[in-house]
Amino acid sequence: MERPRRKGLTYGRLMVVLGAAIALALVIALVQSLLLADHLGFTEITFSMLQRSAYEKTELTRQELDQHNGDTGKIQGTVIYVKTSEGNYAKLAIEFGYRFWSPKLQFVIYQGTVYDQRGRELRTLFNVYIPLTVRYDVDAGLMDTEGASEHGVDLAFEERGPAEQILRARNGAVFYLPKAEELRR
Repeated sequence: MERPRRKGLTYGRLMVVLGAAIALALVIALVQSLLLADHLGFTEITFSMLQRSAYEKTELTRQELDQHNGDTGKIQGTVIYVKTSEGNYAKLAIEFGYRFWSPKLQFVIYQGTVYDQRGRELRTLFNVYIPLTVRYDVDAGLMDTEGASEHGVDLAFEERGPAEQILRARNGAVFYLPKAEELRR
């Protein structure tokens, strides 16, 4: 007597589906890496690139940063360069976002590197969440709520209205928003 065939997902079918999913993920990763092969990684942005940029912006709107987000390729967030109030240079990968336990919008520095005027690395920044109305000293890596001096603060995250947030330079600091072609090889 012949056993009735099982309908539905059997172990063999599950393995076929799983293998197909893995193969698809590998193909997607390969295509994505080929498409982004000409984009710089965060570590490939050099001090000399920061030094020769034309710093002139004193504020960046959330809309402006969101528009440039796709230009950064391999890098999470939007890349900006900062000439700090102390004359140092920084590259920051930033975005406006939320912490999973807080419903309030925050300014996020996913990663950053601060250099002195000679190109020596002063500090690295990683996953810094700056709440609304808080000011941040890039040189010291401190918020004003953590003891950053008022004269050393380089940027402030402010809100003009419910849907309009800005990043404002303070104490003589200035920003540069690199163009998409500057972040390519």
